[in-house]
Amino acid sequence: MNSYSCKNCGKNFSSSDNRINRVKYCSRKCQGFDARIVINKDCEVCGKLFTHISSRCNKAKYCSRPCYYKSKTKFGFGTKEYKCLGCKKIFNDSPCKDRRYCSKVCSNKGRLTTIVEPKFPNNFRKFWERRGLIQKCEKCGYDEVKEILGIHHIDENRLNNKKENLMVLCPNCHSLIHRKHIPH
Repeated sequence: MNSYSCKNCGKNFSSSDNRINRVKYCSRKCQGFDARIVINKDCEVCGKLFTHISSRCNKAKYCSRPCYYKSKTKFGFGTKEYKCLGCKKIFNDSPCKDRRYCSKVCSNKGRLTTIVEPKFPNNFRKFWERRGLIQKCEKCGYDEVKEILGIHHIDENRLNNKKENLMVLCPNCHSLIHRKHIPH
């Protein structure tokens, strides 16, 4: 094993003796970076000099996303100002996005601090059972197995959880109301 210096990054690495004439790079990544041809170009919006790789020579026109969005104003597009819900900072982004946070850090902080109250909580049935409100079907009077009794919204709006909008029904009566079954 011989020690060599990478042509791209300068890091020392070792290789087998049979590759003595071909060894130039420590990895394929360094070989790829060294093969790239970097081109300098002026931004079409702000005039700032920026670099890009040669494979993007016909596509690279702008130094940054804000310059790209500014160039789109002549077509009726452009930047839109957003206010971050986390840090209250004003930032610009594409008008087609509905951004609420300026970064993932603010988004994660916002998710941790926001307490989401469910509109129809999973423990709603338990809430009624603890208060003794689930006793029998209000339509047919079934009361043998109370565990199968369900809660029905009279106006069929699951967000309207007022007591006068709810009624206790057995599965048969509940399906008759929703699916309009004809009893035989």
